[in-house]
Amino acid sequence: MPAWDPIMTVCNYLTSLEKSIRKKDLEGNKFGFISEITSEGDDLAFILFKSAKHSYRAPLLDRNTVEERENPKTMNEGEQMKTHIVLKKIDRSPIALIESGNNLMTGKNIIDYLNYVMSIYNSNIEDSKKLDGIFSLEMMPRDDFKEVLERMSRVTCASIFIDKNILGSEVLNYTEPSETIQEDVDLQIKANRKKSILDSLYHIVDKYNGNNSNIRRIRVIGRTGNNNEAIIDTGFIVKKEFVEVTQNSDTGEFSSVEMFQSIKELSNQFG
Repeated sequence: MPAWDPIMTVCNYLTSLEKSIRKKDLEGNKFGFISEITSEGDDLAFILFKSAKHSYRAPLLDRNTVEERENPKTMNEGEQMKTHIVLKKIDRSPIALIESGNNLMTGKNIIDYLNYVMSIYNSNIEDSKKLDGIFSLEMMPRDDFKEVLERMSRVTCASIFIDKNILGSEVLNYTEPSETIQEDVDLQIKANRKKSILDSLYHIVDKYNGNNSNIRRIRVIGRTGNNNEAIIDTGFIVKKEFVEVTQNSDTGEFSSVEMFQSIKELSNQFG
């Protein structure tokens, strides 16, 4: 069965369950559940996870007055965190674009959760409709690093991680490498204001790909064609993009409508 079908079967089954049943305890005094699922056509799904960390209710401090007051929440409660996911169907298989950040649902959390819900589904459905296997998450392989780099409109900063032996080379002649120095030396290159170091990086990437290169890894920060901040790294050819959405001034939460729209626009890069 194509992967899109079982994941949508499980997600749609969730809508028939009470929120207390949807909830799963996660690692690190954390729990989470799928709060909302909506679809757009036959190839896009929008999933909103809500989660919280519990078992901690120290007194609250005011950042202006530094006054302390009792925390009104119970040990079973925690601040709500939202994780936005867009699923896109390509050749009947799903790709997931997942919001990431501190205390949000991780890829492992999400997969553990889906497998948990599938077990509930299978225990309440007739044998002929049970789902086989388990859900898993794999990072989608990207193009060659240089090809990804070429799609960036501007590069503002690059970290070049070089073998520490270069410190004692004829080029630098600073010091002999020792056990107290990490294996790689981080050389940072930054662009002048409103400038780009993209052209300079092509030569460095060629050196990285060459034989006997001292360059171990390259990490680049820049802007994509739609002006989103992006990070690419040869340590694993994966791309992160940053989006700008409205933040609620009372709660600090980001607008789900704007977040989903921004992630949907990013999904246009696929398929």
